[in-house]
Amino acid sequence: MTPDQPIYLNTASCGLITPESLAAGHELYKDFEHNSSARSEVWRMLDEARIRQTIATFIGADAKDVAMVPNFSWAMNAVVQSLKGTERVLLYARDYPSFLEPFRINQFDITWVDAPDGFNIEMDVVRDAIRNKKVDIVALSHVQWSSGYKIDLKEIGDLCREHGVLFVVDATQSLGANLIDLSALNIDVFAASHYKWMNAGFGNGTLYVADSFLKKYPPVVGGHNSYKMVGDEWKYVASAQSYEPGSPNMFGLTVTEAAINHKNKLGMPFIAQHNLQLTALLLNGLKDTPVKMLGDHTMANRCPIVYLVDVNGLGDHLKQHNIVVTHRNRHLRVSMHFHNTEKDVMALVGCVKEFYSK
Repeated sequence: MTPDQPIYLNTASCGLITPESLAAGHELYKDFEHNSSARSEVWRMLDEARIRQTIATFIGADAKDVAMVPNFSWAMNAVVQSLKGTERVLLYARDYPSFLEPFRINQFDITWVDAPDGFNIEMDVVRDAIRNKKVDIVALSHVQWSSGYKIDLKEIGDLCREHGVLFVVDATQSLGANLIDLSALNIDVFAASHYKWMNAGFGNGTLYVADSFLKKYPPVVGGHNSYKMVGDEWKYVASAQSYEPGSPNMFGLTVTEAAINHKNKLGMPFIAQHNLQLTALLLNGLKDTPVKMLGDHTMANRCPIVYLVDVNGLGDHLKQHNIVVTHRNRHLRVSMHFHNTEKDVMALVGCVKEFYSK
């Protein structure tokens, strides 16, 4: 039976915005209708610092180390420009293109790792490269967009710190779905766009840069908060905020704050556990079906993203039954977040079983 309303299992493509978050953005822009200059100044003087602190607390960081950026790609390109260009970098061959290209285009010495089965990354190769100092930087996504594979941030971060290797993380496919506390992790650069699991729409993101990284690699860009009052004059003062461009996305960042407040109200431990329970339910439900997937049916290195092989029109069948997923590389990417229920997952399982029964 086809549901009346779409079953949205597609947060890995774009997260749903809650009514509360949307209302916060609308309230801001309603003020812009009558006195935009005054409201924008209030935002800069009061809201901006509060929102930065909200984001910093959410990720377990000091506000001075956090930049509010347009997206992950902006952050990554800017950070790479601060490097010397002689660093040896370890990358995953199937990682997100905007993570790989800044290093490739700028002709860094790259060590590539892969996943022979399309899911399990060659983590032994990563560990060997770190332990034997074959690389200076490890740059990996926390969760892979092309498979849903999740790395252990603590294990890799601790290993990098032990051997003097920098650790750069793309958290676009994990921030908002997983409990992340940077104060307990050895990560040098951490960045994420907010339009997926943060449920905050497009045009805003977070960049964290450790103080030790800033001292070794000062920013070579300048923007919205690069200048500070020193005595009686404005002077360029390098900090994480140097990565913030001019004209901040006030609407998007206001929505972000409301989205974080909503997640804090639900509780990130609850959200993370809920998402994993739905993932386990899906994996178990599909065990006895002919459908193939990336990875096995266990929860090892799993997150709320599951890739199913799309054969003989399975994707079209799901679409006809009002189940929203994404088609990626001959696979169907299913992704579940806090708004989803066991009923949603079982509707997908039932639809898959119906497809194969025919």
